[in-house]
Formats: sequence, structure tokens, C-alpha cells
Amino acid sequence: MRAFFAIYLILTAAALPAAAAEPVLTGTYTQNQACKGNGNDPKKLVKINDKDVVSNFGPCTFLSKETTGRTTKAPATCKSQSGEFDVALVFTLKDDDTVDFLEESSNYKSVLYRCPDGQPGK
Repeated sequence: MRAFFAIYLILTAAALPAAAAEPVLTGTYTQNQACKGNGNDPKKLVKINDKDVVSNFGPCTFLSKETTGRTTKAPATCKSQSGEFDVALVFTLKDDDTVDFLEESSNYKSVLYRCPDGQPGK
């Protein structure tokens, strides 16, 4: 009887539609130029993980994230030398593995180029 129940659970799980995968943004990027990963990349890198993004305008902690298709919107709180400030960040994953980046309140835009795995631009 347990074997039948286990088979039932496996078949039921297989029949469910797969959840839409969130775009994979985690990684190290350069802004507005391709990342070579050979040590000659700009020192101002953008590092994104599940909880925050660190860039030249400071570390920003995501307050939440909402993903629709290949676009992730994330309100965040950033820290700078002059204090904390709130921003609205938008990341859109493109087919060529770049990410269109927009900070909505200042209309700051850039293209982020993913650095090769294990080669974070140094």
C-alpha cells in the first residue's frame, strides 16, 4: 500500500506544471562594457545576490523582489557616506546574458555584463 502511495505522489508531482523560474541575477557584473574576467576589468563592479546589490552607489538591501517574466523589480535601501536612501531598482535579463538595469527615481540606466564564472573581474 505504501508503494502505491509513493508512486501516486511521484506521478502527481510530475503532472503539476513547473513553476516559472526566477531570472538568475546572482553574479558579478561590469557596467556598460563586457567583462573579460582577466584582471583588466574596471574596479567598479556590480555584485548581485539574493538579498542585496553592491555597486558604486553603495550597498543596497532588497526590501522585496517581484519577478514577472524576465524582469525583477526590487525596492531597496542603500547606504552611502551621507546616509541611507530608498531606491526602486529594475533588472531585466536579456537573451545575450546581459541585464538592463534601471534605478527608477533618478532614471539611471546601464547595461550589466556578467563576468565569467569564477572570474569576477578581479
